[in-house]
Amino acid sequence: MTTERRKFEHIRICLEEDVQSKYNYLNDVSFVHFALPEINFDEIDTTVKIFGKKLSFPLFISAMTGGTDEALKINKAIAKACQATGIGMGLGSQRAMIEDPSLTYTYDVRKYAKSILIIGNIGLPQFVKGYTEKEARYAVREINADMLAVHLNSLQEASQPEGDLFFKDGILILKKLKEKLDFPLIAKETGAGISKETAGHLKFLDGIDVAGLGGTSWSAVEYYRSNDHKETVKKLWNWGIPTPLSIAECKSIGIKTIIGSGGVRSGFDIAKCVSLGAKACGIALPFLKMAVEEDVKGIVREIETMKREFKIAMFLNSCLSVDDLKNKPLLFTGELSTLMKQRGMDFQYFNYR
Repeated sequence: MTTERRKFEHIRICLEEDVQSKYNYLNDVSFVHFALPEINFDEIDTTVKIFGKKLSFPLFISAMTGGTDEALKINKAIAKACQATGIGMGLGSQRAMIEDPSLTYTYDVRKYAKSILIIGNIGLPQFVKGYTEKEARYAVREINADMLAVHLNSLQEASQPEGDLFFKDGILILKKLKEKLDFPLIAKETGAGISKETAGHLKFLDGIDVAGLGGTSWSAVEYYRSNDHKETVKKLWNWGIPTPLSIAECKSIGIKTIIGSGGVRSGFDIAKCVSLGAKACGIALPFLKMAVEEDVKGIVREIETMKREFKIAMFLNSCLSVDDLKNKPLLFTGELSTLMKQRGMDFQYFNYR
């Protein structure tokens, strides 16, 4: 099956089927309420600067798609909405345009988003199989992106009937790639999270998008495409590290720029991720249907709703700036609490800071 055809199938499945993880661990995180904030709501500054560009609040619309005419419609609508609201945008895997340059137009959204942060995207298996800094530069240059994410999708590839299971020497390859590029390079998971052990090997990069367990499960997506190993793929539906745990683990070993994605569904979730240590958050699936319908106004409304929710969370935590959230106490319950204990997280650090 061609890369282009596979991308089309992924979009259809995400629109038509239940592809969510069975448990969203961000629901197990809560703030300690400040009854007397001692600030005025209209004084709150929600802006952040990340990878050299300013966001109106810490949100990206995460990588979704590329390589098809349908993908162009989606990417165009998202780009317009991101420009209108001042947030960032991640593109889907650019493998299709590297294999077939005639598909580059499906990713080329800079004309609709003159000033926003745009993140290009190539999978690690492609670099293991022979891509070099040449393809990395091509992916960024041809669409005027600002930087590149290399996605680490071992779980998805293992779930695919045509998966690329090539990850050997990945750390060394990323190190060499980083040395040769003059734009930011980050690693991005695709729904299974990044542990502190893995993050420790990636500290030389400019950042990490944890893309943890709790949102779209790419094993679930591949389950609907699978024929021969359907039951095996189903068992991987909830494999991974929960998003809040992954953020906390990456922060604990000193990763400076963390993007929290995976099950983020509101401005309140964004505030939780920032308090845990993320610089910004990524959200994808909740915007997909509106993007397919080219409903730019609908996407803008949803983003503005999330921005207001985020600002309310800041107000109720007595935060004038986004960085202030990182000093506010958090509480953990449910399955997340159990997992954090097993991973040696310091609850008092979060509870009483």
